[in-house]
Amino acid sequence: MAACALLGSATLSAYPAALQAAGQADVSVWLEWTASGDDGNQGRASFYELRRSTSSVGSDTLSWWSSAVQVAGLPVPSAPGTTDAAQVTGLAPATQYVFVLRVYDDVGNASAFSNVVVLTTPAGPIPPPGCVAPSTAPVGFQVQETSGNAELTWSATSDTLATDLHVWRATGSSNNYQQIASLSASTTSLTDSLVSAGTTYRYGIAWASDCGEGPLTSPVSVTIPGTAPPPPSDQAVARVHAYPNPSSGPVRIQWEVPGGAPLQVRIRLFDLTGHFLAELVNGSYAPGVHELEWRRVSRTGAQVAPGYYEAIGTVGSAKIRERIVLLP
Repeated sequence: MAACALLGSATLSAYPAALQAAGQADVSVWLEWTASGDDGNQGRASFYELRRSTSSVGSDTLSWWSSAVQVAGLPVPSAPGTTDAAQVTGLAPATQYVFVLRVYDDVGNASAFSNVVVLTTPAGPIPPPGCVAPSTAPVGFQVQETSGNAELTWSATSDTLATDLHVWRATGSSNNYQQIASLSASTTSLTDSLVSAGTTYRYGIAWASDCGEGPLTSPVSVTIPGTAPPPPSDQAVARVHAYPNPSSGPVRIQWEVPGGAPLQVRIRLFDLTGHFLAELVNGSYAPGVHELEWRRVSRTGAQVAPGYYEAIGTVGSAKIRERIVLLP
């Protein structure tokens, strides 16, 4: 199979996503590309891999790819020549993102990299014509640590335009906020369990509606007690770790690449009968610890049901394995 010909003349393009309905009031973009075949323009490819970063590609696309964030929820490849698309959500407002796509055949051969797409997200969602977004920020916003989680509370809204509330989070002192939740406007609290020991987080919240998002609160910080995971050492070994585990929501997949040179990493999710369900990681990664969030989406785009699963893969020639338990 001619993996180098998988993309063919496909061109990746991106544009901001207009806000259409409640529950989509985050900053997001649509990406489109032309499906190619399993061998040039023949047959049908097996799966896509899309990555994003706020860093430019530069002259070394492979290094950029290794450190970029893998985007979940991509469609199953269509017939060659058909337009495929994906909406990338949870992006920071007014931020420049870089996107690159690859295509894989049924034995895991990868295509060449697609063209590089650079797009700056809008300052907020794009509202339908004539809409008016909430004009006030939530009041009484507080964050505290409880049992290793971040507990967020705020007062009920008095803004009659608000139908939702968005929760934004950044790590440390950075301003690279990511939206982590969209809640009903009647909600007045949230427990963020996807936090790590020894790490400081900054939170902000905003009222929202189908017409867009209102002003963000002043940031509130909280530090989760405990010891942060140690940096990779000369004695690092290949490993994979999933947390939280068990989980009723998204799962973070963390893997370590030992040695002094990049290695090929591939991690797949299987059920206990051996069925291949999801491609978690596939690429070349530099030495050190890497991490991404898996939102419980299979390689077909469907949600993976609660149950017991195995994350099985390789880092170079080393084999790695982790049991993952998904709760309802």
